Amino acid sequence: MAEKFLWGSATAAYQCEGAWDADGKGPSIWDQFCHSEKNTTGITGNVSCDFYHHVEEDLRMMAEGGQNTFRFSISWSRILPKNDHVVNPAGLAFYDRVLDACEKYGIVPNVTLIHYDLPDYIGDQGGWCYPGVADEFAYYCSVVFKHFGDRIPLYVTINEPNHNAYCDYCVGNYPPNETNLQHYCQCAYNMAVCTAKAIREFRKLNLKAQIGVVQGCGPATALQDTPEYRDAVKYCNYFCNDWILDPAIKGAYDPELIAAVKAKGIDLSFVKEEDLEIMKHNTIDFLGQNIYSRMLVKPNTSGITAFTVNNAGNNDGSASAARETRAIAGWFESDRDPNTKLNHWGREIFPQCAYNTLMERKRRYGDIPIYVTENGHGCYDVADENGYVEDDERIEFLRNYLHYILKAKQDGVNLKGYYVWSTMDLYSWINGYKKRYGLVRVDYDDPQRKRTPKKSYFWYKQFIAEHQDL
Repeated sequence: MAEKFLWGSATAAYQCEGAWDADGKGPSIWDQFCHSEKNTTGITGNVSCDFYHHVEEDLRMMAEGGQNTFRFSISWSRILPKNDHVVNPAGLAFYDRVLDACEKYGIVPNVTLIHYDLPDYIGDQGGWCYPGVADEFAYYCSVVFKHFGDRIPLYVTINEPNHNAYCDYCVGNYPPNETNLQHYCQCAYNMAVCTAKAIREFRKLNLKAQIGVVQGCGPATALQDTPEYRDAVKYCNYFCNDWILDPAIKGAYDPELIAAVKAKGIDLSFVKEEDLEIMKHNTIDFLGQNIYSRMLVKPNTSGITAFTVNNAGNNDGSASAARETRAIAGWFESDRDPNTKLNHWGREIFPQCAYNTLMERKRRYGDIPIYVTENGHGCYDVADENGYVEDDERIEFLRNYLHYILKAKQDGVNLKGYYVWSTMDLYSWINGYKKRYGLVRVDYDDPQRKRTPKKSYFWYKQFIAEHQDL
């Protein structure tokens, strides 16, 4: 694996590939959802930015922008389209083409095995709550590991288990669109087993590559330091962080977390001793950490359990519209710092959270290698007549966060790489195409999906050039 610091950007299969049914691909739960009446927007990822047909162009543009690594995900449904364990050669061939382009342009691939888009046949059996999901996932992963091997130096099992489970089973805005804490906990457990069983398959091959997991939020924090606020922080970390990172890194759950979940009335009969044994012996090599905003909490005085997120449908872009809320009765609820700026989606812009997150990971988990696998700023980009976007707001965001990220590296965090979310504009789940994150603009009105580098693309190129000595 390359020892040089990795500077790149990131995408995900359903969000960028398009070609949703091309070359033998089967449907994912997102194809199912987007093609159903549950999708009230009518917006889909059927074509998106059509990365499937723009691989060469997009990788060339990354290299021209000074980037030396590309984070992308593989669509399980492209590899195993049906519930019969029959491999689709065309699916493997597509990702071989992506890897060919990476090699051509000197770009290190960092590949996620599942980024929200479960196959429909897994969804039909209960999705992440399906008792057999971990064995099915392990089989899929074994196909990928055996085919690609060390062509991929960095593998990730699951992207953002916390946010995936949260949107699926707390907010209910992602398929299967449920609000059920029992299913949230079952999903969370199954994801941990999925990671452990995938790693077990990975270790069998004695590859030089490494394998990790990507966490989607930082540690909880509070504006006050009292016993009640410290408890709120502890419970929020149970809910958002510890159930993923402790088994993935330490190989076991915190017994206090298990006791707290049981005290909430959650039935943990799905927990199996043999699974816990597999977790104990199959831990990750590195941590991917996505960084956007801090998780600010206070004691739950409302007695209410409630969850909301910012979506295009409930946000007017005024920076005072609906904001993200997490609340579990008796545990914690979201807090708000009136002195902190919000972005146009009601999310805090708090660059210091990047430093705090990375330093806390080091404090709790030691010298584990860490990649900042996503960091970016969603905007209502406005292009000129040539398709060029002067996204100074995004540049300011990235500059300020990178200041704290590199400070954490300087202060001892074993930081190995950094990825802007996202490589190009793409489908932002139920936010559709309004919310743009890309360093490169995609013209969705153009049948050829014309690409135009934004001002931030050129800024990032210069930033990378100035930090080659890391």
